[in-house]
Amino acid sequence: MALWRLVLTFIALSFAGFGFAFLSNPNEMATMVSIVLPDAGGRTDFRAMYGGFEFGFGVFLFLCAFRREFVRVGLFAAACALVGMATARSMGLWLDGFDFLQFMLVLSEWAGGLLAAWGALMAKPAPDTLPPPTEDPTPDHETFPPAA
Repeated sequence: MALWRLVLTFIALSFAGFGFAFLSNPNEMATMVSIVLPDAGGRTDFRAMYGGFEFGFGVFLFLCAFRREFVRVGLFAAACALVGMATARSMGLWLDGFDFLQFMLVLSEWAGGLLAAWGALMAKPAPDTLPPPTEDPTPDHETFPPAA
């Protein structure tokens, strides 16, 4: 489980780090991926979708990494997000043509997404907190309603 917590923490820090970069430097980050932000409305929307969402998702994954019973949920959520991004980016590379930065991003998304999916399937589930079915949960084996 410790390995999967480490993987989830790395993915969480990646999302939060990119989110913070998009929040704090929207023009520079947009320029890196050839997006033009013509006005304040465009910068605000870019900050919200690329910065706020990624940062918030990173925090969610980070919190999942700290609770044993949520590690698999966090890995599954990370896998869904990364594989979805990788699929869309792969389609863009195929339809729109090759771009080196996009190629490097798609490789990291596929690697992270497949690793997270594998972790979600392989991580040992958290133990049940319910008593085993053979154990009587009533104190002193009392019956309810009380026998007459």
